Amino acid sequence: MSEKQGADGPPDGLWAACALAACAGVLVWMLGWLTVGVSELDERCAHGLEGPGGDFRMERSSFPPGERCVFADGTTVSSGDVLGWVLWACVVVAAACALLAAVREFAGLRQPRSVVRFAVIALVSCLVLAALCAFVPLAVAPPGREPLSVCSAFTTGIYERAYEVRRSVFPVQATCLYPGGARHDLVPVWWSRLAWAALGALLLALLGLAGAVRRHGGRPRVPEPDTS
Repeated sequence: MSEKQGADGPPDGLWAACALAACAGVLVWMLGWLTVGVSELDERCAHGLEGPGGDFRMERSSFPPGERCVFADGTTVSSGDVLGWVLWACVVVAAACALLAAVREFAGLRQPRSVVRFAVIALVSCLVLAALCAFVPLAVAPPGREPLSVCSAFTTGIYERAYEVRRSVFPVQATCLYPGGARHDLVPVWWSRLAWAALGALLLALLGLAGAVRRHGGRPRVPEPDTS
């Protein structure tokens, strides 16, 4: 007899919706960076084309991508706001679908298929965690690179020569240290939070896998076809 579908079936639809929302979020995030890059908001604010004019400071964020001109009178002019809201909507949808799918997976522990399903979830979570942790040594601060090249003033906004780059694989971080006592984290906080979320997903998947193996053994029983 085929496996029951519906409420007792595998939550493949929820996982698919989670993956689609996550992919849409990545695309919106990249589009946000492109929008910020071509907006030249700092130049427009400096020439009085945006805002009331006068002295201002720039504020930048990487998640969601955005730039803000904050003027002395409190007026704020920003770019990328609409895409920011779309990005957060994608994050909420992906997180909600993943949470509901996880609940359904744990509810299906009595099914023999749960061994394979939790093993796949654990493998995917492990790969995502490894990719997030490899971001520092492979892209941000590769071993052997001088602090001067890693901690450039263009990246950090600090016009002082760094004497050390302190790297951490987990939590994911690379910190520029300066003689004057200043510090600058090269990896944004949200990237580290993603790594913690991937670690949490991996631990939950391993917990589910242990429960499934305890119920069904290492090799789940394959149901025999109904010949009646």
